[in-house]
Amino acid sequence: MTEKLDFSTSSELNNTYRVSIRENEETTQSKGFIATAATSLWFPLAFKTVFNFLKDDKTRYQWDVFAKGNNVTELARVLTGTLPGNNITIIQSYMLKENKMLLLEESSIDEMGAFLIYAPIDLPIVTSIANGGDATKVDIFPLGIIISLDGRLASERGNNGSAKDGSILTVAFQQLICTNNNSIYQEQRMEAVTSVLNLLSSTVLQIKAALGCLD
Repeated sequence: MTEKLDFSTSSELNNTYRVSIRENEETTQSKGFIATAATSLWFPLAFKTVFNFLKDDKTRYQWDVFAKGNNVTELARVLTGTLPGNNITIIQSYMLKENKMLLLEESSIDEMGAFLIYAPIDLPIVTSIANGGDATKVDIFPLGIIISLDGRLASERGNNGSAKDGSILTVAFQQLICTNNNSIYQEQRMEAVTSVLNLLSSTVLQIKAALGCLD
């Protein structure tokens, strides 16, 4: 995030969140500006434990803002590797169902770490693609979570080397600010930043609470 922005954010964020606004230059996506917010935090849990929790449809309602506390349903799955966690899935949640949208997610895990990258997508678009439509014309602005090892050696985890494994989560959200102008007003910037920060902070707090890692 190279752009340095001066936004008055809540003191509760403790400067651990980073925000950027950039102009979208992708020719296959809608023109406009994109607000992005990201943060990284440490968990006293092995990355596989965290990944398995986040990937589980039965517990997704505990942390996913798109679920809004309701169970989600996996509608389709395409394997992308030999491990069970490596796949692309289409997920339906109560909130998105009301807006005739689905969640498209790609997940992957290996010995180095894992990720869940997902994005809301219109149901008519999914239907069109399933019927042979052009997938390259679809606007997708992904968000998600990268889970990595914390880099500590066993000897560094404690005097006896028996302390729990740790992992680092990097969570990032982005939101398109549609505009036909060459610039956006400060009010638009602030509204976008507030919106994307709220999504990010809510997700982080819910993950920490669900995993029992609140400060």
